[in-house]
Amino acid sequence: MGESFPTFPTPESLISKEQVIAAYKKFIDRGIKSPDSLNLDDPEVQEANELFYKWQSQEDAAAAGNGDAEKRANFLKTKIYIDAGFTDPAYLGDVLGWLIQDADDVGKQSDNPERIKLRQEYVEEIKKIRGLLKVVS
Repeated sequence: MGESFPTFPTPESLISKEQVIAAYKKFIDRGIKSPDSLNLDDPEVQEANELFYKWQSQEDAAAAGNGDAEKRANFLKTKIYIDAGFTDPAYLGDVLGWLIQDADDVGKQSDNPERIKLRQEYVEEIKKIRGLLKVVS
């Protein structure tokens, strides 16, 4: 009989961060301010969540075994709802705390350009969220 070969994602089947963000933006347009307020029984929410979980798995698989890539994937996953536009102050506060903790975990390695860049991105995201908190509070 025929042999079974492993299948690998093709560029066409990969889910982009932008696709996930777009899936959640429609809820922002409806006035939802926190991902915690999404109705999990709503088929559109289920579809957006499924897309997010597939993207998250794809990012985790691509980063597996590479410490710097794993840290970057974690950063991207942590801020996905903020990138989509959720602005609930309590949720923003939670994400801010997670990012501060994760930034500390990244550590300062002056001889690692990828870590330096990632740490700077954390700093920029923390500033962005603090600015959002000032606006929405």
